[in-house]
Amino acid sequence: MCDVFRSDGSVMAAAFDLQACVSDMTKCSICLEDFKDPMSLPCLHTFCLECLSGLCQDKWPGDDLLCPVCRNICEVPEDGISAFPLNFIINDLLFAQKAAKPAFLCDFCIELNGGTKTDVAPATKYCVDCSQHVCEKCGGIHAKMKSGGHLVIPLGEEMSSEMMQLRKRQHCQEHNDEIVKVYCYDCKLNLCCLCVDLKHKWHNIADISEAADKLDRDVDERVKLVSDCLGEIRVLEEQWEMEEGKFLTEAEKLLSAVREEGEEKKKLIDDDVDKLVQELQSVKLNYSKEVSDNKDRLQTTAVAIESYINYANIVRQKGKREDLTHAADELSTRATTLLQTDILSKSVKTPDIVFVPTTGTDEVSLNVNLVGRWTHKNSTGTSVLQR
Repeated sequence: MCDVFRSDGSVMAAAFDLQACVSDMTKCSICLEDFKDPMSLPCLHTFCLECLSGLCQDKWPGDDLLCPVCRNICEVPEDGISAFPLNFIINDLLFAQKAAKPAFLCDFCIELNGGTKTDVAPATKYCVDCSQHVCEKCGGIHAKMKSGGHLVIPLGEEMSSEMMQLRKRQHCQEHNDEIVKVYCYDCKLNLCCLCVDLKHKWHNIADISEAADKLDRDVDERVKLVSDCLGEIRVLEEQWEMEEGKFLTEAEKLLSAVREEGEEKKKLIDDDVDKLVQELQSVKLNYSKEVSDNKDRLQTTAVAIESYINYANIVRQKGKREDLTHAADELSTRATTLLQTDILSKSVKTPDIVFVPTTGTDEVSLNVNLVGRWTHKNSTGTSVLQR
C-alpha cells in the first residue's frame, strides 16, 4: 500500500481529495463542526439536531422552516425537530472517520534502506512536495531542504487539493527536479532555467519574485475592483429590500381597497336581489288576489245561475199556465243578464313574467340593476313591471 502511494503522487492527492471530501460531507453548515445527531430535512440537506433546535426555537409544530442552504420551505413536524429522519449515511461516515487509523511507514526511510521495510519508523507527517509519508525526523529534513523547504503537514491534517497543487507548482512542470526561478509573461508560465534556455530565450522573462510583485499589484487592483462590487451589492440589496417594503405596503393598501370595493358591490348586489325578490313577491300577491277575486265572482255567478235554474224549473213544473206566462219575461231577462256576466268571458292566464339578467353589454349607470330586471305584462298586454 505504501509503495503505491510513494510511486504515484496522484494517488496520494486523490486520497487527500477523498479525505477532504469526506470531511466536508461530515460537517454541519451551521456550526461548521462535525455533525452531532445529523438530521435530514425534506430537501435532503443535513444539520445537527442541536443546530436545528436553535434555528426553530421560536417555531411551533406546523410552522414553516426555511432550509439555511437551499431556502426550500418545509413544516416543523408535529413531534418537533427530533421527528426529522436521522441521516444514517452521514452517521456511518462519522463512525468510519473516527475508526480510521492510518498506519503508514516512512517512505523516505524505506528509500534509504534500499526498499527494506524492516525497522522503519512509522510515518507521522506527509510531504506535499514529494508526495511521501515521512516520520518526524525525515519530516524535519524535508522542511529544511537547501533548494527550499518543503511543505510538511501532520497526517490527518486537512488540506485541499487546490493548495496541494499550488505547492507542487514550485517545481517545473517539464523538469520535475528543477525549481521554478523565472516567469514568462508571453506564455504566462513559471519556468526553470532549463526551460528558458530551451524554449523561452527570446520571450519576455522576469525573475519570479519581481514578476510576483508586479502581478500582485495587478491582482490587488482587481481585488479592489471586485471588493467595490461587494459595496454595490449591499447597496442593491438594501434598495431591493426598500422597494420590496414599499411594494408590500402598497399591496396591502390595494388589497384593502379591493376588499372594500368588493363589499360595496356585494351590498349593491344584495340590495338589488332584495328589490327583485320584493317585486316578484308583489306580483305573486297581486296575482293571487286576482285569482281569488275571479273565483269569488265565478262562485257568485254559479249560485245565481243555480237559483235561476231552480226557479225556472219550479215555475214550469209546479206553477199554473198563467204563472208561466207571468214569469216568462222575467226569466228571459234574467237569463240574458246571467249569460252576459263579464266573468264568463274573461280568459284564464298566468302573468307573463320573465327575468332578464344584466349582461356586460348593458350600459352602466346608477339606475341599472346589477343583477337583472323583471318584464311582466298583464292580460291587456301592458307592461306593468320593468326596470
